[in-house]
Amino acid sequence: MILKEKITAKLTRSLTKAFAITCFTAFSGLMDTGAVSQNPDQPRQLASKSKERKSGGENVASPAGARAYIGREIMWTKPVDIKSRDLFYGIGGRKGAPDPSTDFTFVKHSESGTQKKVTVKDARGHEWTVKFGSEARPETVSTRIVWAVGYHTDQDYFVRQARIVSKKNIVAHDVRFERRDDGFEEDGNWSWKENPFVGTRELEGLKILMALLKNWDVKSDNNEIARRVVGGRPGSRIYYVSDLGASLGQTGTWLNRIPLFSDLPATYGFAPSKAKGDPEAFAHEKFIKGVEDGKVIFYFRRARGRSMLKDVSVGDARWMGGLLGQLSNKQLADAVRAGGYEGDEAALYVRVLRERINQLQNLKSDIRTVYLKK
Repeated sequence: MILKEKITAKLTRSLTKAFAITCFTAFSGLMDTGAVSQNPDQPRQLASKSKERKSGGENVASPAGARAYIGREIMWTKPVDIKSRDLFYGIGGRKGAPDPSTDFTFVKHSESGTQKKVTVKDARGHEWTVKFGSEARPETVSTRIVWAVGYHTDQDYFVRQARIVSKKNIVAHDVRFERRDDGFEEDGNWSWKENPFVGTRELEGLKILMALLKNWDVKSDNNEIARRVVGGRPGSRIYYVSDLGASLGQTGTWLNRIPLFSDLPATYGFAPSKAKGDPEAFAHEKFIKGVEDGKVIFYFRRARGRSMLKDVSVGDARWMGGLLGQLSNKQLADAVRAGGYEGDEAALYVRVLRERINQLQNLKSDIRTVYLKK
């Protein structure tokens, strides 16, 4: 009886907490939807953010060869060098990586997001945002995959250990370093439902990547517009996903089956660690449920993810599969290693990613196809 009472009490606390967060996320969802400009050519800022001037960087997205290039708005650039891209170092390259053998100077605490972050400066004078916690590894890996097929990302690096000097020195372990002065300045946020690229193959491709990576935190606050600085003047506006930390795990729990909790974040349940960077949970959750009327049905537990992924065509999924299919297993392994995964964990990620890329490539629009476990 005592054990039964303890289990009941734990379940009650979990459901109460779930109800509170559901109310909050539902309200946030309404705010996200209602804050977007009705004119898609002039997206309104969804979040109040200070613009940060940035400079330097390499391998950045550019208008040349872009398929999704509307005026001065860019979402995707054709990756002509896809088979040779370095997925260990990513968009910033080896030269842009932080040097963990030197000290970093503490600048300030960051108030954004749910994860602990601080701003630091390295010996070369470059500023970095250091993210602590469970998102450091999956976010780094995800940026590599997204950048590999032509989308812009932040310059992220996973660092095993770094010494941060302040009044009280800190030795940080397993953290993500994001370059702040990377040649861009922030210019607001964008919504999946209202932006200049609605209806384009390139926007659908980005959605497919979110499904492939199991990124369940697809809110507008995590989508940024970066304005490239050219000769001291702001240039083209690049639309991208700036926070990919809630990836490479499971997209929800059994609680999402309950209508009231359908949009509950994947971290709410009895195993929150499975929501981010968990190879076993990632492999266990299904990827594609099937095809109906030429549309791909992706497996996604959280409601906002399912809503975002509605009406993705087989043609768009095969297009993205074709791009991803050009990546070698070595490149996929490099991307996974960039996030600090090794051994069996790394091998599992590479195997599952390859299987799911193959699924995208082999989709047929004229028959119903069902995948139960991948």
